[in-house]
Amino acid sequence: MRNEPAFNPTKQQAEFLDNFLARDDARSLLVAPPGFGKTTVAQCAAMKLLEQSKVDQALLIAGTRALADQWTHRFSRIDSISPDLTVQNHAFAATTYSALSHDSERIWNAVPPDSHCLLVFEDVEWVADRLDALAAEGLSRFPGSRALFVAATTPPIVVDSRFEFGLEFFTSEALADPTSLSSLALFAPSVGLLERVQRKLISLDDLSWREFEHLISEMLAADGYQVELMRGSKDGGVDVVAIKDLGATGLFKAVWQAKKHRIDRKVGLSLVRELADTRLEHQASKAMIVTTSYLTRGALERVERDRFLLGKIDRSELDDWIDRTLRGA
Repeated sequence: MRNEPAFNPTKQQAEFLDNFLARDDARSLLVAPPGFGKTTVAQCAAMKLLEQSKVDQALLIAGTRALADQWTHRFSRIDSISPDLTVQNHAFAATTYSALSHDSERIWNAVPPDSHCLLVFEDVEWVADRLDALAAEGLSRFPGSRALFVAATTPPIVVDSRFEFGLEFFTSEALADPTSLSSLALFAPSVGLLERVQRKLISLDDLSWREFEHLISEMLAADGYQVELMRGSKDGGVDVVAIKDLGATGLFKAVWQAKKHRIDRKVGLSLVRELADTRLEHQASKAMIVTTSYLTRGALERVERDRFLLGKIDRSELDDWIDRTLRGA
């Protein structure tokens, strides 16, 4: 088999691949304008998951037959992307949105029923508001599977507000375009959220718990942290891991827990104690709790006692943090 040039990812492409392969989010989103190579990156991600046995089947759904054929050609020449990959061709299948809408049962049934799949949705603008239903059906048929959505900057994807992505990755070119940014804000919970809160277009109390976590991660990123937004759970634990290089001092790691409470529901001492234990488990320099309400007296006393290890940002401090972030202060 003739070898084609190996894929040498750019810094942004490598960043997406590293994050995507290290996580197991049910839904991941890659947004990049034409020319970024997002199809090649998505193909490499699919092959890596297959090679590492993290999934045993990859299914592409594309807008055109030509794109489906391109993927099929790549998988028939597995050394064209990475020479160390050993993927069986029968582990890959490709179809189009049109074919899926006309004969969905035949296409879904062609995938072994117990498969852990990677479902790749390319050309997502072709399906717009049908994307949520298509993804939900695929993920429900194959429990434990993952979906990767690959999109250009425009037109926007219109999805239900409950349709949440785990990993969201936007190239700098996508975020630099004001038109694209406004489009992205319609369907990506982290894009534009900070500005909408600051302008009082949406209140902190109106945010979902997941949107609140996105808001915290966005502000930490603006403060210069490398941020990992965790999968999301209402049951405690770590919501955000933030790391900053302090130069000669070394790396500073903080774990953050976001508590989206009613303003009259205070964070108690028990939650602060759990946070202290979580800091030790993650070997972090500090553990922070940020809340839309306030802390009880006992919780405040514990934070003050261990102020070099624990910290808090309550409602009034949160408003100040939002304003400082948008001013660039």
